[in-house]
Amino acid sequence: MKNIVLWLAENNQSSFFHSGSLFHWLHEGLDILRTAISTRQLHYYMIPERNLLAESELNTEQQLLWVRTITEMMEEGPRVLLRLNKFRQAIIGYPEPLLWYSKMRTEWEMLTLEVNNRRLQCMGTSSMAIETDTILQKCMKRRNEIGIEVLWRMFLEGSSVNDINVQVAMLS
Repeated sequence: MKNIVLWLAENNQSSFFHSGSLFHWLHEGLDILRTAISTRQLHYYMIPERNLLAESELNTEQQLLWVRTITEMMEEGPRVLLRLNKFRQAIIGYPEPLLWYSKMRTEWEMLTLEVNNRRLQCMGTSSMAIETDTILQKCMKRRNEIGIEVLWRMFLEGSSVNDINVQVAMLS
């Protein structure tokens, strides 16, 4: 994996690597590892002519098992982190932030559905109907409150909140 990370860093602009791209690069690295195992070709970073897998004693059955396992990991998406013991322990040991965020996200999604439904209902009427619909206004106000609350909590916990779009982040 170290060699794959080094090759990725060498062949891509440094601006591509940021906190929001972690899963992209994890996926990219796993894809390269899967290809390397299936072709038995992984160039050593320090001496590119050297193939790290040339003398591996991987038999065909093991090779297929590794390729299948890595494919499953890639399909899991971000949940693949739960395979890592330290991540699992952090979630088990400190479930409150995850549960709080999950609750906020669910409420945000429900409010978004309600806002969309109310807007559709008001479409056939005058534009004033949207501005005067109290349910719609309350839902939009609560969504704003949730957004501010999430940003505030992120700030208090030391996360970078610069240029973050809470709506996009929560619904992705």
